[in-house]
Amino acid sequence: SKRQFKVRYQSDLKRKNINESYTVILFTLADPDAIIKQLGHTALQEGIRTMGRYISKHFGAVGGFSARRSINQFETVLPFSNMEEAEQILANFVRDFQRHGVKEVEEAARAANPRAECFEFSILAGLAKGNPHVELESELEIAEFMQKPIGHFLCNFATLN
Repeated sequence: SKRQFKVRYQSDLKRKNINESYTVILFTLADPDAIIKQLGHTALQEGIRTMGRYISKHFGAVGGFSARRSINQFETVLPFSNMEEAEQILANFVRDFQRHGVKEVEEAARAANPRAECFEFSILAGLAKGNPHVELESELEIAEFMQKPIGHFLCNFATLN
């Protein structure tokens, strides 16, 4: 939950010394309004829940923690990681997500709206270096600015970026 995320962020990172490094990653499901228009609100929510579970499963396994930031965004913190290590962890996630995650999100949305014939969605991700003495929100703004597409789905054709 968002509350657990804040508590963990405060206890794990805010009280550490200035030299402790961590990285933040911001994931965004692009254009949720278009998805609602194509599939409906329930299908969007199911797709987002699936995306969130996929993110939590992957980054939790490497010591990260995540929470939903807004209707279509997830924030992830990788404690004790530098940018190089975080980029590699994200690259591993992207490979796995493109192979399996995009399809899981699509299947969850289709299960909520089986009449959907053709729809598309894109997922973006961006990294930023964390600093215990800088507000997380500022770091997430940098991560948002750095976002790049990591997967795109159109009808029954997932494309890799």
